[in-house]
Amino acid sequence: MTRPEYDTIIVGAGAAGALLAYELAGAGLKVLLVEKKRLPRYKACGGGLTPRALNLLPFSIQPVIEDATTTARLLVNGRIAFERTYPRPMVHMVMRDRLDALLVQQAIDRGAHLAEGIRFLKAAGPPGRLEIETTAGIFRARCLVGADGVHSRVARHLGLKVGYRTMTAVEAEIVPSGDLLERFRHRFDFDFGVIAQGYGWVFPKRHHLSAGVLTRRPKARTIGRELHRYLQRKGLGAARVTTLKLHPIPYAPRATNTYAGNGGLVVGDATGMVDPITGEGLYYAFRTAQLAQAAIRAFLEHHTALSAYDQALRQTLGREVRYAGLLAAVLYRLPLLSYPLLSRFGDRIGAKHMEVFEGRLDYPALFRYVVGPRGIRHLLTKTGS
Repeated sequence: MTRPEYDTIIVGAGAAGALLAYELAGAGLKVLLVEKKRLPRYKACGGGLTPRALNLLPFSIQPVIEDATTTARLLVNGRIAFERTYPRPMVHMVMRDRLDALLVQQAIDRGAHLAEGIRFLKAAGPPGRLEIETTAGIFRARCLVGADGVHSRVARHLGLKVGYRTMTAVEAEIVPSGDLLERFRHRFDFDFGVIAQGYGWVFPKRHHLSAGVLTRRPKARTIGRELHRYLQRKGLGAARVTTLKLHPIPYAPRATNTYAGNGGLVVGDATGMVDPITGEGLYYAFRTAQLAQAAIRAFLEHHTALSAYDQALRQTLGREVRYAGLLAAVLYRLPLLSYPLLSRFGDRIGAKHMEVFEGRLDYPALFRYVVGPRGIRHLLTKTGS
């Protein structure tokens, strides 16, 4: 029996997998996206697209933007430490089911194939001649990509060692009564001091709010109650909850990780690379897809080792995540130090963090600003240097 053959099979039609399929199909490669659910499907996610994430997309996502937020607020123990309204959107709000469906459709329009409602089971065979077993049969591929999220099954079958810690988040989609929706329109809130080793957030969408709490505690048995208390504090305790979902978020990938092998590689959450401060993963999903497409094309067209992806990932996002992780450690492990600092210098630290959102500053530079001698002097002076 003839088995369908592809240059690349990508398991997982989320943000990273769909964008990678778009890029590879645009390069003339035969690509198959394998998705275990049928699209569109709900995905628990704050749905905030920063300018630096949006700038990585080669097409418009205007049809799925729910709100363009121009006001950023950072609160510590219920008090505003930073609030600024910008002349341009600082975060575009989306629902992940609609965003992912749009990204997949862009890939299909470029020539990628989609097999939805089927599961990846295992992979076998030599590099370049893999047999991919799914619940819909066996496919052949020259390269396999795991875009299948936390605890990637593809990573295990490729023999990749990818380890990281996980945060726990619970998110609610809520419909507030009266004029509460308009009160939160065009702004986003980050609240510190509402949950240990974490924060709460409220993001406006077109007809509702996405709100949740996140913690880096390894056990979060009371997180549901903490979300309820947070909603009460925000005046949203009476809002109607339409969806409530708990989800793990990877962070702090190990230095010994391998992200690529002889037969394939992993992208997106499967790498464990997300923002360790906010848990934001879309920028990292898109960036890993960019790096992966270059490595896969070199592998297929010039027989270059896929380990080039591993090296590129470490030198770019790996460095970014390490420095962000140092800031996150101070923020979440030392609240007796970090919260007073945020309360006093939140206007300056918040403004600099927004520059990271915009892509005008990276986390190594923000780390030097907050922790380095020049940065400390800048914070302690009225005018700065």
